[in-house]
Amino acid sequence: MERGNVGRVGGPPGAAASKRCGTAARDAVARFSAGGSPVERFAGEVAERRVEFDAIAELLLTHSTPGADRGELETVARAIAAGCLGEQHLWCDLKLHSRRTLRELFECYFEPFAADNVMDMRWKKFVYRKLCRWGGFHACKAPSCSACASYAECFGPEG
Repeated sequence: MERGNVGRVGGPPGAAASKRCGTAARDAVARFSAGGSPVERFAGEVAERRVEFDAIAELLLTHSTPGADRGELETVARAIAAGCLGEQHLWCDLKLHSRRTLRELFECYFEPFAADNVMDMRWKKFVYRKLCRWGGFHACKAPSCSACASYAECFGPEG
């Protein structure tokens, strides 16, 4: 699987993002880099579902924003992949302030991926849908969706 064309921009974590991302996204990346990572919080799930975690991270990196900092891309991709293994909405599992902040992260670091979400589908659902279509992966829906109060909103007829 070939990864997206990304270049390395020097500087501390968040430096490259500061040119493209809003404050909320920069704050999230700083938190992910400074020990507040969802990878640590969901360590058990990551260990149990390693293939799935790696596939999600690779999918995101394959659709990375050209010119984005490689280290930041990997940090955000791994954080999102770990958050996808959680039980709540992705923005909640990432401990973000809102779904809008999550969109900002996707648009900043994975712009081609974000651009494909033209129907504003919930991000966890969208990640798993793309994962299924991308590599023949068999987990075609987010794993905890059936227990979610918003199930009908995400999995109802799309109009």
